[in-house]
Amino acid sequence: MPVHTLAEATQLERAIRRFGSSRAGSWIFSRTLHHLDRLSTRLAPNRPVVTEVLAGLPVGMLTTTGAKSGKPRTVPLVVIPIERGWGVIASSFGNERNPGWYWNLRAHPRATLDVHGTTHAVLAELVSGAERDRIHAQAMAFYRGYAIYATRARHREIPIFALLPEAPPCAV
Repeated sequence: MPVHTLAEATQLERAIRRFGSSRAGSWIFSRTLHHLDRLSTRLAPNRPVVTEVLAGLPVGMLTTTGAKSGKPRTVPLVVIPIERGWGVIASSFGNERNPGWYWNLRAHPRATLDVHGTTHAVLAELVSGAERDRIHAQAMAFYRGYAIYATRARHREIPIFALLPEAPPCAV
C-alpha cells in the first residue's frame, strides 16, 4: 500500500486526515486507532495497517523499553522518512501530555522499528533547532494536523525524535 504526501493523497485520504486533526477526530482516533493498527498487524503481518489503508500515512511499529516497567512496549506511529532514518512526532493528538512512548525513549533510546515486515534496530535522538524544523516540515508534507496539534498543546513544545538505524535491517 503506497503512502502519500498531502499533494498525492486521494480525496478519501485527505478527508480522513482532516477529520483526524479535528477535536472530535482526535478524540476518537486517540482512543481507537492504535488498537485497530495493532489488530491489523496481528491478523495480517507485513501488510498495511488501518492508518495506512484509510489515510495513506506511513506507519511503523515502534517497540520501546518501558521507562518504569522495563518491559517491551509496542506502539504504531506515523513515521516520516528522513535522510538518516525516520522522524516521529510526540504530538499525542495535541493532548496536554507527552505520550508514554516519549518517556520510554527518553529513558531507553535504543528501540526497534518494524516497517512493513523489516525490523530495524534504532537509536532515538531527541532533535532540536534546524533538524527539528526539517523533520517537522517533512511531516507537514504528509499531515497538516501536526500544526493544529501544536496549537492545542501550546503549553508544551511537541517533541520530535529522529530514529537512526544502528545496523542493517533484519527481515522478520
